[in-house]
Formats: sequence, structure tokens, C-alpha cells
Amino acid sequence: MGRVHAAPPAAEALHGSSHVLPVSIPKGIDPAAFPSMVNAIEKALVAMAGAGVGAGVVERADRLAELATEWAEPDVALVDERIHRMRTIHDVFAEGDWLTAEQINALQANPPANKAHPASDWKRRGRVFSVQYRGKEYFPGYQFDALCQPLPIIKEILAAFGEVADSWTLAAWFHYPNACLVRRDKRGASNVAPKRALDRGAEVLRAAAQRQAGYVA
Repeated sequence: MGRVHAAPPAAEALHGSSHVLPVSIPKGIDPAAFPSMVNAIEKALVAMAGAGVGAGVVERADRLAELATEWAEPDVALVDERIHRMRTIHDVFAEGDWLTAEQINALQANPPANKAHPASDWKRRGRVFSVQYRGKEYFPGYQFDALCQPLPIIKEILAAFGEVADSWTLAAWFHYPNACLVRRDKRGASNVAPKRALDRGAEVLRAAAQRQAGYVA
């Protein structure tokens, strides 16, 4: 369960000071929706505080229904964030090599009867990660060697990166040039994407540990 702290604006009018109300958020709610939910909770508290004992049940129900409708309409900041996320997803997917669990199964020397394996088992053990794209699960191809076995460094990177609510955060981090990873050649220095520096284990692990939250690294 997530935690959201709502400080209702109505509290100042009623008690002369604001109060913090801890609210449990059901598991699975996208953290991006938290600001809208806090706003809706604050409005609901105002409505309840101002309803009074004499307010009718129908009137209170209408107000709560109105609040639910308002909450269902995301604010501009949330819409902008989701647009940015979707553009990032399309960019990352368009420029990558992606495998389904079935394709990984077919590339094994002795493919398991269950076509979800070995990919699902590797994922459960933190050896690889996957993303969902248009209702289907995909595994980035750079996680595997020539025999379609997980590169050992991937498990270390995932552990250093830490738990994420959205695996596209991981995919974007691997995809975009990283300030912690520098390549130098005769043309000068440039930043390189982690997926192109998997042979530089120590540096990539440091970059994963220092990563900034967000979709674009």
C-alpha cells in the first residue's frame, strides 16, 4: 500500500491550522496519479466538513459523485507526464531488438515444453527484465549472449538499479546515453548508453547505483 498525505485546505478555516491526514493507497495505483488523488481527497474533506448535520443524503451523494467525476479527469501536468512517457516508450521500442518469451524458448539448445520458459524463470530470479508493449511482453535483446543466455552483468545491474514500479524506467535507462559512461575516440569524448557498455561492468554498475528517477536517463 502506498501512502499519501492530504492536508485539507478546509482545516485552516475550521481549526485555524492545517493537519496532515495519512491515507493508504491501494497497491497497483500509478504513482503519477497521486497528485490528482490528493486533490480529490482534499475536496472530499472540504465537502464533508461543510455539509453539516442538516445536509441531505442525496445532496452529499451528488457532491461526492461530482468529486469522483472531477478526479476521473486528470490534470494537465499528469497528461503531459503520460504523453512524455508514451513518446519515450515508442522511441525506445522502435530502436531496440526485442524478443518474446516464445522466441527466447525457440532459441534454446533444448527448448522447454512450456514456451514461457526459460524467460519467465530468469525474470523471476532477477536475471533479466521485460516490458509490456501494446498488450504483449517483450525482453530487450541486449540482455542475452550469442546462445540466448542472460549476460551475468544484467542481474548485477538490476540489483544495483533497485526496484521500480514501471519497467520502462529500466528500458529507458539502458537506452539513452548516460552522463556516467564516457567513450573517448579520435573524435573526442561522448556519453554512451548503458546497453552499449555492458562490457564495462564496474562503470555500468556505478551508473546504475547513481541513476536519477525518471524515464529518461
